[in-house]
Amino acid sequence: MIHEVENEVFNFIGKLSVALYSQGIQISFDALKQILNDHGQNYSEESNRGLGKVVSSAYDAWKEVDPVVHHAIAYTFRGKDGELLWNKSG
Repeated sequence: MIHEVENEVFNFIGKLSVALYSQGIQISFDALKQILNDHGQNYSEESNRGLGKVVSSAYDAWKEVDPVVHHAIAYTFRGKDGELLWNKSG
């Protein structure tokens, strides 16, 4: 059973990440942006900066609620080159 957080977009990101994680699927921020836009959100086609903040906030929101979802978010969403966005050095 998946718990929920207060933000509707964070819930959607959490549920999507668990579904993808359970199948070993990782997707880019560009793919996530398209999915979210198809579900009524409005993220810019020019940049992933705002989307990155949303995913980071969803990741943080799920930390105490459900660690499985929290980790699924970290595993599922990747940069253009497939890198983990949470482990960037620099």
